[in-house]
Amino acid sequence: MIINPFKPEYQKYLQIDLNKIPKEIVELSINRVMKFKKNPDYYINLEEKDDIISFFLLCQGLALSPNSQKSFHALNILKQTIQKRLEINPDITDMKELMSIEPSDLRGEDTYRFKSLKNAPAEFMLKWYEIYDAIDPISEYILKGKVHVSKYELAKIYVEVLGKKTYRYLNSISEAIIKADHPLHKKILNSIKFYSAPIKTTEKLSSNKFPPCINTSFNGVTAGTRNYAITVLLTSFLSYARIFPSTKIFDRNFNVELQEKEIEVILKEIVPMILEAGGRCDPPLFKDQPIENENVFYHLGFGLTSSPNIKDFGRSKWYLPPNCSKIRENAPSLCHHDDFCRKKFYQIIDKEKASNLIKASEKRDKKSLGEKILEALEKYDTTEKVSSHLNISEKEIEKQLDILIRNKIVGYKGINNPLIYYIRRKRLS
Repeated sequence: MIINPFKPEYQKYLQIDLNKIPKEIVELSINRVMKFKKNPDYYINLEEKDDIISFFLLCQGLALSPNSQKSFHALNILKQTIQKRLEINPDITDMKELMSIEPSDLRGEDTYRFKSLKNAPAEFMLKWYEIYDAIDPISEYILKGKVHVSKYELAKIYVEVLGKKTYRYLNSISEAIIKADHPLHKKILNSIKFYSAPIKTTEKLSSNKFPPCINTSFNGVTAGTRNYAITVLLTSFLSYARIFPSTKIFDRNFNVELQEKEIEVILKEIVPMILEAGGRCDPPLFKDQPIENENVFYHLGFGLTSSPNIKDFGRSKWYLPPNCSKIRENAPSLCHHDDFCRKKFYQIIDKEKASNLIKASEKRDKKSLGEKILEALEKYDTTEKVSSHLNISEKEIEKQLDILIRNKIVGYKGINNPLIYYIRRKRLS
C-alpha cells in the first residue's frame, strides 16, 4: 500500500507519454475520487504502478484549477484514502520521508499530563516547525519545540501533512499544466463533480448582528491596522456571512461549490462594501495602497487581479475568517469583547450517562436540579434559556452546570470566530 506517493523511487512509473496512457488508467484517476465512497476497499488496495500513475494524472488535472472547491474536494478524498491505508498498515517508515518522527521522551509528570489530556500514551514526537500548519497548537502537547502525539494522532497529522504537500504540488505545476493545454487534463478536471448544500443568497446581511471587531473594521481604522482589518478580516467575514452563514464551513471535509449567481453577489454586493470600508480608513486604504485592491480579490478566491470576472473564481483560495486568537495576535486593537463574545453554549457530551441519570430520576419520581438541567439541555443551550425554562436563577444554573462539567457529562463551546458570533446571534433572533 502506498502511503507516500512522492517517494523518489516511484518516479520510474512516470516516464510516460500522456497520449499513450491507457483508458483504464485515465478512468481510475477520475474514479478514485468519484467512486471512492461506494467501494473504498478497491481504491485502498490498488496496484502500485496504477496507483502512482493515476494519482499524478489526477493531480495534473486538478492543477488546472488548484484552488477551486472541486480540487479541495478531491484532496479530501485522497486524504481519506491514505487515512484508511494507515489504519490497515500503520508502518511509519514512509511517513519519515515527509516529517521527522522520534519516540516520545516525555517523563514523569509530563507523561501523566499527556495521558490525562489525550486518553492515550505519548508514543512519538514531531518537530513543531515541520508540522505547525497541519495541527491545532491549542490542543497539542508541545514541549521544547517538539509535538508529542499518540499513535492515532501521528497518522492523523501525517495525512494533513501529505494533503498540504499535495496542495503545494498542484500549485507548483499549475502554470505549466495550463500552458500545456492538454485535453486529457481538462477531461479529468471536468469529470470531478460533487454536490454541496444549497446556498441562500436571498438572505441579506444583518449588520446589527456583527461582532465588535467587524463593526470596528467596517467603520474604518488607522494605518497600523487597516490592512489586516479590511483585506483579511472584513473581506472573508462579509463574503461568508452573506453567501454561506453556516458552521459547516469550518469542517475540513465540507465543500461549498459556488454557482454563478453566488459569485455575482460577491462581486456586485460584497466587494463594494469592502471598498467603502477601506475608503473610511485613515488614510484611505485603497487610495494609499492600490495593491490591496488585488489582495482583496485574492482572499475572495479570484486570484491576484484588480478586475476579476465570474470565471476567475477558484484561481486562489477563498479564505475563511480568522479566529479570535489570530485577530488578537495580529490586530489587538480590533478586539473589544461584548457580553455575547463571552457567552457559553452548553451541550451534553456523555449522552449515555445523562440518559441513565434522567431514567433513574423518573423511577424514583423525584428530580434533582442537575437532572432537570440535563433534560432542559436537550432543547436549550444557554444559561438564560435554561433559567427561563426552569424558573430558577442563572446563578444556581451555573453552579449545577459547573458540577456537570467536572463530571464530564456536560461541556460547552465559546465564541472563537467572528463568523460563529454572527451565526449564533442570528439563530437567537
